[in-house]
Amino acid sequence: MEIHNIAIVGLGRIGTKFLEKTLSRTDVITIKAVCELYETKGRILAEAENIPVMDLSKIVSLGVGIDIIFDLTGDPNVTKGLRKKLDKSGNTYTQVAQNRLARLVWDLMSQEGCLPDLGKRKSQVYADMLIAEEN
Repeated sequence: MEIHNIAIVGLGRIGTKFLEKTLSRTDVITIKAVCELYETKGRILAEAENIPVMDLSKIVSLGVGIDIIFDLTGDPNVTKGLRKKLDKSGNTYTQVAQNRLARLVWDLMSQEGCLPDLGKRKSQVYADMLIAEEN
């Protein structure tokens, strides 16, 4: 089973619940970083779990080390900003997922089984990024 590396942006009410749920599923998810500006319950939990708290630019700088960034801020400008930063960095691998996808992932984690892997591997994406830099 593949482990998915994620970052969570926004640890308010929804983000905190999502963090709690994902912490219970270390067999499929590794939380590599979170972004939260305020001392919320979620940020305190992340710090207690030794999950790095970073700003958006630092999360983007993790490159293909992050599979999905879950934007749970509820602010469409944050999603747009994240996508722009990823585009500027040349990272075509990392995806930005909004609240609706987080709810879907939550539901799927509550069920047995997993979805098949039909996409590119990280090594393929990394090679594509290197080739693009050369051109």
